[in-house]
Order: sequence, then C-alpha cells, then structure tokens
Amino acid sequence: MKEPWTNEMKEQIDDIDIPEERLNRSIEVAIHRGKKERGKFPVNRFLLTASAAVVLFGLFVGSAFVSPAMASMVAKIPYLGKIVVPENGEDIVQEIADELEEKYTIMGMGVSYPEKVIRISVGGDNSYYTKVKSEVERDVKDILKKRHHDAYGVEVNRGREEVMEPTEEEKRNSQEFMTIYNELAKEADKRGISLLQTSVDYGSRELQIEIPSNEDTEEEIKEILDGIVSSHGMDEINVSFKKINMDKRDQDKRWREILTLLQDDLLGKQEYNVRMVGYSVHPEPEIQAFLSISKKDVDAKAFAEELEKAIDEVLQSDKLSSKVKDDDYHINIYSKEDKILN
Repeated sequence: MKEPWTNEMKEQIDDIDIPEERLNRSIEVAIHRGKKERGKFPVNRFLLTASAAVVLFGLFVGSAFVSPAMASMVAKIPYLGKIVVPENGEDIVQEIADELEEKYTIMGMGVSYPEKVIRISVGGDNSYYTKVKSEVERDVKDILKKRHHDAYGVEVNRGREEVMEPTEEEKRNSQEFMTIYNELAKEADKRGISLLQTSVDYGSRELQIEIPSNEDTEEEIKEILDGIVSSHGMDEINVSFKKINMDKRDQDKRWREILTLLQDDLLGKQEYNVRMVGYSVHPEPEIQAFLSISKKDVDAKAFAEELEKAIDEVLQSDKLSSKVKDDDYHINIYSKEDKILN
C-alpha cells in the first residue's frame, strides 16, 4: 500500500504512544486471560480460527447506512490515528477487568460475539450482589465512554461457585501425561530438540507435538517417548507431529498483534460500521474489515476506500512499522453481503 497522506496526518499518527508491551502480546493472551498469572478471575472472548485467517466476530450495528454527501460522509469516519491506547497498554477488556478486580468480588468476565455484550459475574452472596450490581455496571460503562466505545452492551449477573472435582481417571491421566511432558521436555532440551507446543487427547491417548518444519526430529522424539513410557510401566501412547514454518509463524504472530490493536477501535465504535475484523498471512498478509453497509449503498465504495486509507496510514506509521516490517500486505473492506468494496 502506497497511498500518500499529508505531513500533518503523519505527525498525528506518530504522536500516538503505543506501548511496546501491548504490541508484543499475542491475541491469545488478550482473549484468554484466565491463563495469565496475574488474573484473579478468567476473562474470555470467543475467537474463530480458520486455516487461512483469524476472524473476530462483530455485530451488525444499527440500521441500514444512510447515504450522506461525500464530504459529510468522510467526516463521519474517525481518523484511525486517533485510536485510543491507554498509557498502561491494556486493551479495553483488560482495562475493565483490572479496575473491577480492584474494587469488587468478581468471579469471571467475558465478551460475547456477535452480540458485543460484556458480561460480568459477581461473587459473594445475594446481598452483596444486589449492593454492587449497579456500581459494577456504572464503572464498566464509564470506561467504555472514556474510550468512546459505544458498540458494547453490558450485563452484570450473580456468579455461582461450582466446584467440579475431577474423577480418579482424570486425575490419573493428568498426572501421567504431566510426567511424560516434563521428562520429554527435559530430554529434548538436552539434545537441542525444539518442541514448539505439546497438547494431549486423553481419550485417544495421543500426544500432539509441533516442531519446526526444517527439523527432522520425529523419530528421535518417538524414541525418547518410548523410553519414558517403558521406564514408568505406562500403557502405550500415540504421537502425532505438526511441522510449523517458523517464518510464517513469526509473520502470523506479528499480524495477529497488529489486528489486536486495530480491532479494539474498529469494533468498539459504532461509527466505523464494522461488524467483523480479521487477518490472514496466506499467501500474503491481509487485514480484513467487514462492514454493516450494503454494497447497494451509493457511497459504500467511497466509505470503504476512506477506511482503507485510514487503516493503511496506521500500518505505515512509525509505531507499527516494526511489526509490519517489509511485508507486502493488502487491506480488504467487505460489504454486508461479504463482497469486497475497495
């Protein structure tokens, strides 16, 4: 993308402070905060992962887009250089979670898509819930208002403690595979074998292992596993491998982080008319924005082109250039009918 913009616009973009910690977080951390050590309660979003793209569902916002005059329409498109990034680098969901856990007994929090509803579960007895319910809702709405995120609804409910004890078989499986994993990781490290990610399917007793595509270590890993199983007198386990292109993996991580930054504002503000955002790195990086505007609208194409320029300017800014690097990328803006407009 090589669309020229004015120096004034470039200065506005470069004045935005985007903390490096935010850009370095992968989207999984933002989506599944329950895995993070600091979390006192889980924060969940729902993400659909496809082989060629990651798409975060949004909401059809408002009614049909009403055609204004061109100048008026362009004025309605918020300049993406003004994207709100708090000083601590947290996205809107984590900012809400941090504030709530400081003041209230919160059992959990989630954001559902496509409804775009932030749901908070309050702990404690019914008396406590009744007392703080309206306060929690008010605090969440205040944070959303401060960030100009008017596309989200808020629901506060009373959470209920449900402690589910694992069965003896589940405990045994968990202990067994934890032993296998720990010993495998230790031996692999000694031999310089890269294990990118390991997961287990208890039902089929299958260990699923990701390794770099340029390394042929499958047989050596199987040999290590056979030794571990034999030494502990365990039942036989199955193993499968997935080879990962490390260059593509790095590229995917960078563009996932870029999307995390962009989607916070694109989905949070109704005036963008964005119902869904996504990205792909196959075969080349691509940012996708799906609008609630029909392709039949007379100004749909012009709106899409202006939005494309705004996104492109952010991607070319000094703040994001370290993530974009020298990648050739595309920006596709889709209509309500999922047809490309730009």
